[in-house]
Amino acid sequence: MEKPPPISPDLVEELETLVKILELRPDHADIARKLEWLVDALVIRGQLPKVFLQRIDKIKADRSPVRLTVVDNKYLKDVPDIDCASRLHLCEARCCRFEVALSAQDIQDDIPFELQRPYMLPRDPYTKKCVCMDAAGACTIYEKRPASCRVYDCRGDPRVWIDFEARIPAPMPEKLTPVPKPEQ
Repeated sequence: MEKPPPISPDLVEELETLVKILELRPDHADIARKLEWLVDALVIRGQLPKVFLQRIDKIKADRSPVRLTVVDNKYLKDVPDIDCASRLHLCEARCCRFEVALSAQDIQDDIPFELQRPYMLPRDPYTKKCVCMDAAGACTIYEKRPASCRVYDCRGDPRVWIDFEARIPAPMPEKLTPVPKPEQ
């Protein structure tokens, strides 16, 4: 197999610049992943020194993980027939405290996400509930709610119910329990 030609000094300089930018700006996860792939490929081909891999590892360590749900069309998904409103006083909207990764369609629908943990639906740090809930517990983005929320069926989820039909909720898991706000 023929060895690939050496990489041009201009390209090495451009890669150096990108690495420096990404080391300072860990919020560019999409660009960082493309750069990681490119650097890996060039190192494997012998066109780039292995020292670049160490710099890429630093970028990876500084970057928050990105989670994105893959969904074709959330509006075409089958939705479980559950009267949530009549059970909210029992389950305390427990499902609205679970972590929810958004889909590209959710992002296009302008559903908010956490900047530190893209693309996760944000939670109130004290109540642990979704920030899209109003004071009464209703979803303020119900019509365009995320795909994960649309298809979720709590009936068989032991985190929510001991017995769904008998309306016996499970104990609230500690990580979902509200914490007191610090006094100002």
